[in-house]
Amino acid sequence: MRNKLAAALLLAALCAPAAAESLDLFPRPNEIFPLLIADPRHIQVGASYYRLDGENTSDVALGHSWGLTRWRAGDMQDWLWEVDVEGMAYSRFQVGGGVNQFETVDFFLNLPVTVRRGDVAFKGAVFHESSHLGDDYIRRTGDTGFRYSNEGLRLQASLEPRRWGRLYAGSTYLFHRVPDTRGLSAQGGFELFSDDLTPLRRPRTRLFVGQDFQSHQDVRWNVDSHTVAGVKLNFRENVTRAMRVQLGYFDGHSPFGQFFTKREHYLDLSLVFEL
Repeated sequence: MRNKLAAALLLAALCAPAAAESLDLFPRPNEIFPLLIADPRHIQVGASYYRLDGENTSDVALGHSWGLTRWRAGDMQDWLWEVDVEGMAYSRFQVGGGVNQFETVDFFLNLPVTVRRGDVAFKGAVFHESSHLGDDYIRRTGDTGFRYSNEGLRLQASLEPRRWGRLYAGSTYLFHRVPDTRGLSAQGGFELFSDDLTPLRRPRTRLFVGQDFQSHQDVRWNVDSHTVAGVKLNFRENVTRAMRVQLGYFDGHSPFGQFFTKREHYLDLSLVFEL
């Protein structure tokens, strides 16, 4: 029943453009519902460095969002809708010495529908994620891990009352999960941006601070926190393509599925490309 409900929601969104007056194919992604800059698992291309358990560690994210179709609806054409597809491989390595050791990788596939009216935006996504241990980690520890595979529905809302501020909140429900853990989670956070620091505004350069909180039922609702601060440089006039250099502090359960019960805290330095 839950799988049929999620499929019905996605089918309704895919069929809705047929009734819309304006239709745009393959639009630029992340314009209706921008990236969450402090969410370590948001779809992105980037790398971070930090010290964890006395080891030099790096996370590498290789992901992208593809816009499929966008249309306007409503009596005054004031509702903007979009259907996308997203994918990412999110890996952790121990770095240093002659060979970097591959620790773990998580794979994500999302089918999101986003909608915006004015300062309010919503995002709903049916998603799949899986997690796997790396060969180097298995050889070093003898731990072969466990099967980790989830499918679920994620709903998020964002409020941007000013160009310099954003609030967001959301929740996730897993309708299929291995191992059979509890399947609810909640998320919330905020983002603050400075005015453009470039006199000629080409490219735009802005300082930012972001805070993301997540809480998962399978770890008794203990809160995970990720705080970031840095500078964002837009590529020419394209508001969705940018590079971020940021410092962060993470305190919570590991964002990697194979280590989801492990508590971690570290300072990180990241370079992220919003493409």
